[in-house]
Amino acid sequence: MLYELATYAYWIAFCGLLMASAVYVLEITRRRPTSFPYGRILLLVSWLALTASIGLSSVYHGGTLLSGSNVLVLLTWAIVLSYLIVGCFMKLPRYGAIFVPVAAMLLFVAQIIAPVRGNFAPYPELISTQMDSAMIGYHVLLITFGNAFLLIGSLTALLYVYQSRALRSKTPPQFLKSLPPLANIERLWIRVLSVGLPIYFAGQVLGVTRAIAVDAQGWFLDVRIVLSGLILIVFSLVLFLYYRAKTDNVLTAWMTLLGAVLITVLMVLARTLPTGFHIFGVFN
Repeated sequence: MLYELATYAYWIAFCGLLMASAVYVLEITRRRPTSFPYGRILLLVSWLALTASIGLSSVYHGGTLLSGSNVLVLLTWAIVLSYLIVGCFMKLPRYGAIFVPVAAMLLFVAQIIAPVRGNFAPYPELISTQMDSAMIGYHVLLITFGNAFLLIGSLTALLYVYQSRALRSKTPPQFLKSLPPLANIERLWIRVLSVGLPIYFAGQVLGVTRAIAVDAQGWFLDVRIVLSGLILIVFSLVLFLYYRAKTDNVLTAWMTLLGAVLITVLMVLARTLPTGFHIFGVFN
């Protein structure tokens, strides 16, 4: 019964994200956007449904699964929550036309790679003592939220590059009238990175601390560990160049997109490579 309820809640969340995506895309094409927050309400309902799905599944399995497609589900949950918080405080609803479809796509991919168990992949049967710690759960949670913020910041950087180039053209597209000012995009991009990077770093510290505690041989040679450190370096360099070196924003934005590519590569490897310290990353 719990599993069926979790599956129903999952599909409610997915359909809600699809409808919210349509609303947000429609809003940016209107000359006079509606004042009633249809998109935000749909997004909030979708997040609540996804929260219920994750919670019911956790009760059914005796814990939150951290394998296979479940990481994508958790990442979607973190992205939607992050956007709800950012959109509430910064009053920038048009970004929903980017972030909400991305969240819906992640849930769709999660469903594809775990067709047998609905929206949750089977849990690995062999879990070593390396995973037997609450620290691992916090490590994954922080990394998930860090990835969510860093990816949102990267998508905003992509929008910054597009708008800055379009503004310099002789015939700017009419679509630009629906976008926030370039300064607002820049502010959101940097602020989101400034929040996401410390969260990501904290998740790394917990993971490394656990690896050292269990004396996992050669954990620092795991390609996922190396990529994780490279991601931290790239985004740290982005913030350094922006705040200290005053580098051209377009160049800094491209470096942010490079960091997003590295995150994407790491997320793929973490779900396909069967070796290394990250047992929860085994693809099922």
